[in-house]
Amino acid sequence: MQDANARFPFIARVLILRQFLWGAAFYGTYVLLTKYFLNELNYSEADTIMMMGAFGAVGPVFSAVGGFVADRFIGSFRAVYIGYTTYTVGFFLLGFGASNLNVELSIFAIALIGYARGLSATSPTVLLGNSYSSANRDSFQQGLTVNYSINNLGSFSSQYLFPFLVAFLAYQGNFYIASGLMSLTLVLFVLFRKRLVEVGNDIDRREVDLKTWLCFIVGSAAMLGLVYWVFANLEAGKYLLYSLGGAAILYFVFEIFRATSAYKYKMCSVLIMIFIMISFYFYYGQMMTSMNIYAINLMGDHIFGFIPIRPESNAAFNPLWCFVLGAPVIFVYGWLERKGYSPSIPTKFAAAFVFSAIAFGMLGLSTGFVGENGKIAGDWILWVNFFQSLAELIVGALGAGFIFEMVPRYLSAFAIGLRSVALSLSGILAAVISTRIALPKDQVLTPEIIEGVYANYFYGLAALAVVMAVVTLMLSKVIAKLIRKGEELEQQDADEETATQH
Repeated sequence: MQDANARFPFIARVLILRQFLWGAAFYGTYVLLTKYFLNELNYSEADTIMMMGAFGAVGPVFSAVGGFVADRFIGSFRAVYIGYTTYTVGFFLLGFGASNLNVELSIFAIALIGYARGLSATSPTVLLGNSYSSANRDSFQQGLTVNYSINNLGSFSSQYLFPFLVAFLAYQGNFYIASGLMSLTLVLFVLFRKRLVEVGNDIDRREVDLKTWLCFIVGSAAMLGLVYWVFANLEAGKYLLYSLGGAAILYFVFEIFRATSAYKYKMCSVLIMIFIMISFYFYYGQMMTSMNIYAINLMGDHIFGFIPIRPESNAAFNPLWCFVLGAPVIFVYGWLERKGYSPSIPTKFAAAFVFSAIAFGMLGLSTGFVGENGKIAGDWILWVNFFQSLAELIVGALGAGFIFEMVPRYLSAFAIGLRSVALSLSGILAAVISTRIALPKDQVLTPEIIEGVYANYFYGLAALAVVMAVVTLMLSKVIAKLIRKGEELEQQDADEETATQH
């Protein structure tokens, strides 16, 4: 690629536009599902929490499988193209299911969406990474950050607007819009197919034989069946998700034993990072489970007293803050580097835990400020999201970037999928624990229930985040030693190879 040394190569800009469209379609749908299952399909709070946890977890946990398939069998470009085609169909069928309140079709539609996410989640990062030259890795990290911010812009736009549009278009209209947005990504893939294939992996540039395609089709059908089963059997399905996540991590451990000595140390540092990410993204998982239910039940319908908002749109605060704070966080990082201090990625996670502790401490505090109308001011949820979004933005997509740099290239898509596995395991764990605050339908929210159920839960999460900040700082030193040892071994190998050539 002739512009691979540019700050934003052309194909990187195409991929970033794709990210905006995907973020708008996926998260616009996501924000509607809680009330759709609660009110339209008549699910209980506990079952709705589990459904949202499973919906958030299924795609990421299968993404390691999708990354493996992309690495070894069909290629990264094909994985994205097929996945986004499936997204388009899934959103359309969800709209059709909503039009007649068909529970089975709705579950099948979100199973399709979960399958699509699992197949395609890791490959866009691989395509983005390959659009930059090996000598342009700093720009790649900046590209990841911009990609993340643009995703948040698309996410905020749809999460704020879609709940308002329900009054005019009903749920099915919004789901059809999501399908249309995904179809636009397919137009991009058709228009720029040749250049996207160039930044794919080697398999993308070769024909895939019929036997491989048949195996892929059979495997996809099995994967889709498993995803549907998880959604239709939530209580048992969570154990399948735990098992799949554990199996992906065990496979990575197996690959550690096969790696060179240098990569053994680096990949061990990835294992520690996975533990840290699971712990951190547990708090991210709370945002669409416990925090979302709390906001739907108790949040007022205005912020700052005059800006209208639907309670289910509270999730839009997160991408809004991530988008607004993106540039300031980058500025602070640049300022620290000019001062000679560049915090490690684990250290950034430790700082993120501190801000999560503030966010959930504030959420617990908000329970003491219920007004005469039985609601808390929307401003509380806005500022809770400020601190949690700052925590999220501090680490952003750095986990994926860290993993990409620490593993052999033949494992890149699968290894990046491990970040998604961490997201999945933390998400389903967050949902399971969040059911502790689920209330029966038509429960009257008395001060005693608000204090005993919500306040105690959120204060407990805040205390745990403080503990994890300390643990992460300790683990950051271990990670630094492992990376340093791996780099020393790489240098020794390079020196020996140079000596042999002479």
